[in-house]
Amino acid sequence: MNLIRRHKGLALVVSLTLILIVIMVIICWNMIFSTGSSVYGQRLNGLVKISGDVTKGIKDEILELEEVSNIDIRVQGKIVYTTITFKEGTKLNRAKEVASSTISKYDEGVISYYDFGYFLIEEIVKNEDNGENAEEKKGFVVAGTKHPDIEKISWIKS
Repeated sequence: MNLIRRHKGLALVVSLTLILIVIMVIICWNMIFSTGSSVYGQRLNGLVKISGDVTKGIKDEILELEEVSNIDIRVQGKIVYTTITFKEGTKLNRAKEVASSTISKYDEGVISYYDFGYFLIEEIVKNEDNGENAEEKKGFVVAGTKHPDIEKISWIKS
């Protein structure tokens, strides 16, 4: 006891260090041996599943259109990402119509649960025959989102 009285500052530092070490061990223990199986935690409780047949059907139907060269649909968490690549010369309004038509293919439960993200890309074929001074064509790249509470897609850079 006499030793602690003589070295009050050192005793305080050692005790605070021990407390800090115990807290760090508890935090590390919880991080390493956590019981959560999902990276999303409780946010996806009551998840409405999207059938692979639905996404495959949408892909097949959209690929039949002459303007579309590729489509990719990816579900991540509560967001459905749809990337549609259009052939050169497709008008932006037509591309938006094609993207908007995909929403009607989903069930009402899916539409009211998921956010939708759209990426519309016009692929431009580079022509090497025009020489150095040829003007480079630029295709459109547009993004759009649809929240479950909103009826239509909100387009960015239209």
